Amino acid sequence: MGASRSSRAVFSRLWEAYGHGRLDDALPLIHPDCVLRVLASDRTYRGHDGVRAGMVEFQKAWKSATLTSDEVIEVDAQTIIVIGYVTAFDHSGARLYDAPLVWVAVFSEGRLLRVTSYSTRAEALAAAAEPRPEAD
Repeated sequence: MGASRSSRAVFSRLWEAYGHGRLDDALPLIHPDCVLRVLASDRTYRGHDGVRAGMVEFQKAWKSATLTSDEVIEVDAQTIIVIGYVTAFDHSGARLYDAPLVWVAVFSEGRLLRVTSYSTRAEALAAAAEPRPEAD
């Protein structure tokens, strides 16, 4: 993987596409066998169809949401930890979601292969340090 396709660079391009609501621009950066695990809701989304379904569910659940990426930790050439914050309001405006955003993202062949959310930075760091099968 060349420097232009580093995990951090791919993440930045994905984050920008998400921020502008351009999921179709992000799909080429997502591996067709991608697995997204959201531990807080115990949901798992698989492949491009799963990513699309997850985005639709997210948009239906929240009237507005602000996600920040405050820190990106490069664990190795294929793995990053993203630390930030999520603030979201539901459609009634009565409910507020305000929580840390912590993800471990694994890349393969210059594309996002796996994302798992965690409650804390410490949990993500521990998970990222665990041995795992090769990403390719």
